[in-house]
Order: sequence, then C-alpha cells, then structure tokens
Amino acid sequence: MTYYEFVKDYMGVDESYSSQKYSSAGHTFSWDTDVMEGDYWFYQSDDFIIDVHDFFIKKEFLQDNFYKMPDYVSIYTTYLISGNGERFGPYQTLTPNSLYTIDFDNVDSGSSFLLHENSYYLGVSIGFKKSVLEKHLSLMNINQKTFYSDFFLNNQSILTKALEPIAMDILNCKMQSPAADLFFCAKANEWISIIIDTFLKRENIRISSDDKTALEDVRKYLDDHFAMKVTQKTLEKISMMSGTKLKKLFKDTYHQTIKEYTCRKRMNIAEVLLINTNLPIKEIAESVGYSSHSKFSTYYKKYKGRFPSDVRRISQSR
Repeated sequence: MTYYEFVKDYMGVDESYSSQKYSSAGHTFSWDTDVMEGDYWFYQSDDFIIDVHDFFIKKEFLQDNFYKMPDYVSIYTTYLISGNGERFGPYQTLTPNSLYTIDFDNVDSGSSFLLHENSYYLGVSIGFKKSVLEKHLSLMNINQKTFYSDFFLNNQSILTKALEPIAMDILNCKMQSPAADLFFCAKANEWISIIIDTFLKRENIRISSDDKTALEDVRKYLDDHFAMKVTQKTLEKISMMSGTKLKKLFKDTYHQTIKEYTCRKRMNIAEVLLINTNLPIKEIAESVGYSSHSKFSTYYKKYKGRFPSDVRRISQSR
C-alpha cells in the first residue's frame, strides 16, 4: 500500500483537490468528524515525508495506537506551532512551540497522545527513513547509538528554536512542482543537518549551576510579567549578570532571545483568549502587551501561522 492509499484509507475521504491552503505539489485531505475538523497535507519523496496537521479539536481525543509507519518513515519529528495536550510513554507536555520525536521502529506499546478539547493542533513534521539518517551519521563518523540516545532524551528543547523557521517556511509554501520539489528537498536536508549540528555542538555549552538558577529566575519573572515592558536593567538585577552575559547565556540555554521568549508567551496566551472568550481582538492585544492591533496581528501570524482574525472566525463558527 502506498502512503497516499494509507492516508486515504485511514481518513476515509478522497483528496481535496480544491484546497489551496498548501503547496499543490503535495496532497490535502480534509476531515470533519465529531472529534476534530481540519486538513492533513503531505509531500512524499523516496527518502522522507513532510506533512502538516491543521486541526481544531472539538472533543478530547486519545490516540493510543500507532500504525505501521516504518513502511514509509522511521524517525518522525514534529514542530508544534499550536497544541494543548500530553504525550505518554514517555511523558511530554504538548504545548505551542515545542518539539517531539517518534521512533516508529521502537514505539512503546504504552505510547499515546491526548489532545484537549476546544484547542488547535497545528504541527509541521518531517519523517525520514532511518537509512537516510544513518547514512549521514556514518559519513561524519558519529556513533549511532549515542546519537539516538542523546537526540531522543536531551535535544528536543534545544532543537525547537532552530527548526521553527524551517517549519514556518514549509507551512507558508505555495510553490508548485518542479520548484516545490527542490524546495522541500532542501528543507528536509536543512532539517536533518540542524539535528546533527545540534548534537555536535551541545557538549560545547558550559553553564555553572549558579548561572542556571539565575536564568531560571529570569525566565519565571518573564512568565509572570509577560504583558509588561520589562527593562533589561531589571533582568540584570534579577540575574546579577551584565547585559551581555545575560543575553548570551539566555540564548544558549533557551535557544531564543529574551524578546522572542516573551513574544511566544504572549502569543500562546492570546491564542487561548481568542478561542475561549468573546473579547474583542483589540482588547486581547492590549491584555498581552500590545497597544497596536496591527503589530499584534503581525507577531501572531509570525508565531502561529495564521492571523488572529482567522482564529476568531473559525472558533466562533463551532
């Protein structure tokens, strides 16, 4: 069975040829059930599958079985733009701007995903055949066992910021073949090169325990005051670091600047308010720290892949 046939059989619908949301080089299947509504899009090559899950979750959904994906891909990594749920076996909270990976060759029987009702699930994934990844590891003389252990256990949060721009490029691509074929091949190669590069560089980062504690204090302060204009001077006092040192260590640790961290926090809160309240978008923008509606909309589109007005329109139609 081809992957196209597998998707068609699993979803029980025909391809949506009229959809223009994603690149025509791939295939879009639209779903509307009691549990969720939205689109699944994928692009397939001989070595990888790129896909987009774009669904509004109507009711709590538990995915407790995994299909025989090793026939198509083995290592499957997802950058989650929006989401609200948990993964079990191993446990992981599924939140916006996070990353998770599945090794379909070794999926635990207890693995499952729980997605909460009245939330968006928007994720961009690339799945590779294990032979493709191992070919790259072999060329660079990287021990495969060490790499897989480190990748699955330690590098998920580190990779999030690095893979985000690739995920957003894929999400916003409207190219047609043959240009799209070159584009998606380049993005898959970039994705895998970042994963390997992150593995090679991770051991070069050394941060003292006192500095780690100070950075955690800064992070918690930003979480509590995300809607306020927090000055650099305030953060320097909290961390007892110079501005240069704080900026460097914060980015080394959280793989994003302080400004980016705050923007993501604001957009995540805004998404909850857009879906679960009837507050005007202007008031939501102000509640998360933006006096300018247009500036808020621009940032929201950058981090969430859609405009706040689109989210509000879809959520109100439920």
